Amino acid sequence: MFKRSLQSRITDFLYDHSKLKGTLNWGYAVLLCTLSALIFTIGYKFFLVPRDLITEADHFRLVSGGASGVSQTVIMALELIPGSFSDLISENEDFVYSILYFAVNVPIVILAWFGIGKRFTIITLLNIVEISLFTNLLSIEAIEDTIIRPVSQFIDDYGGGLLSRAIFAGVCTGLSSALTFKVDASSGGIDVISYYIALKKSTLVGKYSAYLNGGILIVYTILSATKVGWGEKASLEIVSSALFSIIYLIVTMVVIDMINLRNKKMKVEVVTDKPELVQVLMANIPHGATIIHGEGAFSGQQKTIIEMVISSYEVNQTVKIIRETDPATFVQVTELKQVYGHFFIKPIK
Repeated sequence: MFKRSLQSRITDFLYDHSKLKGTLNWGYAVLLCTLSALIFTIGYKFFLVPRDLITEADHFRLVSGGASGVSQTVIMALELIPGSFSDLISENEDFVYSILYFAVNVPIVILAWFGIGKRFTIITLLNIVEISLFTNLLSIEAIEDTIIRPVSQFIDDYGGGLLSRAIFAGVCTGLSSALTFKVDASSGGIDVISYYIALKKSTLVGKYSAYLNGGILIVYTILSATKVGWGEKASLEIVSSALFSIIYLIVTMVVIDMINLRNKKMKVEVVTDKPELVQVLMANIPHGATIIHGEGAFSGQQKTIIEMVISSYEVNQTVKIIRETDPATFVQVTELKQVYGHFFIKPIK
């Protein structure tokens, strides 16, 4: 009771102080954005492409997809150029990667600004800058006394290999993207394109992300095999590494869709003796409802059946309102694959 009262008082206070509420929302978004950039960089530098820890040849690396995958692919193409230029690229790969990552995101940020929202774009751009900075600043020395170093070392020393790296990196990348999606932003690159398509199609982001990243993976694999020579043993190892990259992309997709529930729809069906419940729901939930008049098969009593389609993140609030209004209701919640027609989703700013 005290917790509910405190929460209500905080909500009412922020409602009366809109500027403070806006400042706190921005601060929360920036905080999650920074955490997202740090998690992504850890996954990229210490699990996906741990150049400071790995002593194997370059063809044992994974490709990440997204803007980072495009950056990796461009670096690989540049390394195919004969002469000292390719050596220069190899010696300064982290620096080149950070520059490419930023450059690849420029046209994508323009799409975000005009196609999704200005606030979305600003926070996304901040995340891109932070990832570029963390990529340059975060090193083995910086994690020497943390748990990240022994975990990374264990993977390479005791047979975890590509599979473990793919899983750890996939979790990091998926969590990073999902955190930015939580505050209506993204980590840039393919995430923006996938998010844009998902908004237009009103479906989950993961599927489109997998399609786009799969294309990047194919190009990167072809370039890598070309670098070492087709028919060589190393080219077969590159193809094998590509299979582990697919695992990485799948893990990333699963983590994103588990956390990012914005476009996931649920159907709520309520059987109640109180017809006024529908008015309570309409006053608190921004969706319409359908009323069906039914009869209990056992009791023979008249029942009101309410059908409502809501976003998955609204389920807890909806069920709470239903149970508080009529504790005797029968509530059924069903996951929907797709919804066609007009459905309200809170717009992205």
